[in-house]
Amino acid sequence: MLLCCLIGSTQMTWGTIVPALPLYVDRYGVTAAMLGVIIASFGVGRVIANIPAGLALRWWRPRPYLRVVCVLLVAVTALTGFSADAGTLVAARVVAGVLGGAAVTIGFAVLVAGAPADRRGRVMATATAVQMSAGALGAFVGGLALTWFPLEVAFVVASVPLALCLLWDAVRPAAHYWQPLRAPGSPGSPGSPRSSRVRLPGGRRASSGPASSGRASSGLAVVVVALALGSFAAFFARFGGEQGLIPLLGYEQGGLTPLTLGVALAVATLASLAAMPVVGAVIDRGRRVSVLVPSTIAAALALLLFAVAEGPWFFAAAIVVYGLASSIAGVVPSVVMSERVPARLSGLVVGVTRTAGDIGAVVGPLLVFAVFDLSGVWPAVAVIAAVLVIANLLIVRVAAASRRETTLPTG
Repeated sequence: MLLCCLIGSTQMTWGTIVPALPLYVDRYGVTAAMLGVIIASFGVGRVIANIPAGLALRWWRPRPYLRVVCVLLVAVTALTGFSADAGTLVAARVVAGVLGGAAVTIGFAVLVAGAPADRRGRVMATATAVQMSAGALGAFVGGLALTWFPLEVAFVVASVPLALCLLWDAVRPAAHYWQPLRAPGSPGSPGSPRSSRVRLPGGRRASSGPASSGRASSGLAVVVVALALGSFAAFFARFGGEQGLIPLLGYEQGGLTPLTLGVALAVATLASLAAMPVVGAVIDRGRRVSVLVPSTIAAALALLLFAVAEGPWFFAAAIVVYGLASSIAGVVPSVVMSERVPARLSGLVVGVTRTAGDIGAVVGPLLVFAVFDLSGVWPAVAVIAAVLVIANLLIVRVAAASRRETTLPTG
């Protein structure tokens, strides 16, 4: 739970400022396209950081490494709100992106390496729910801060949850999860191979054998490509839509305020958290595709609602539906990664997939706001929905193959 909270509170450092960023359009007198640049700058920093951060886990102990990164992120986030102009704000968001991307990469690499085989669905469902939902919960906190305090204070508030989690880690570290990465060569560590046994019907286990090992090796590239595409789509939609176009539309056509926008995102958070235990249990029974496909389609359809939503109740309902569907869809890729990626490669693969995602975080706001400025709302939301559906097609195939490989007898 501590690792999940560290990941989630890191997510809150940018989720809390979601209601604040559109307000800089008026403060600096810039266009919606410039808002896209401000949002994308955070993704640029994460693109820079993810793969190096994952590779560094081969040499650096993960706990002190993560703590240093998080302390720096707390400081940078708190100071960002005091930026004097758009250029300074963009530079601060790039630095925050470097630190935030590194922190989440480290946290997920530790979880992927240490998740128990019989509880991967529930562990990754919890981590994904906390990560995605913390951003939305942060938006509610940010809305409250903007209601009561000046704009700059929202950034200070955004850094507080991560500081509290660092204090928690100082008192009660997540020893079970730190251990696999702290002892190379031990069972479950990045230096040792993941168990080659597979579960057979009826609970029996059998060795996968050399042939199965060869197939797994040859299929790893396909798995990584699928995870990278899915990550690209998720971050494209999150930064271009959830943290970009949707707040702007919420203020302009939905009649929302920073507080009511935060409330809507918080309700989506609560709905996602309530659904995760059920989703994790369903995935642990092998139903990956039946979770991924309907939730992806539901998220895409919910995006289209934002083009016609008028009034706070309709707009808030669309936010809740989209937030719940996208949270559910985000669980399956994490489970597939935990199953198919050897623990020794977890840092690298998490870095690669998150880099692909953060490329989406850069491209999403730039493309979506450019389309919005040129063509209006419908084309902008249609672009997000299309990317979300198309990029997940390969994950559906890999998820189905993953289930077959772990249930069919070998030999």
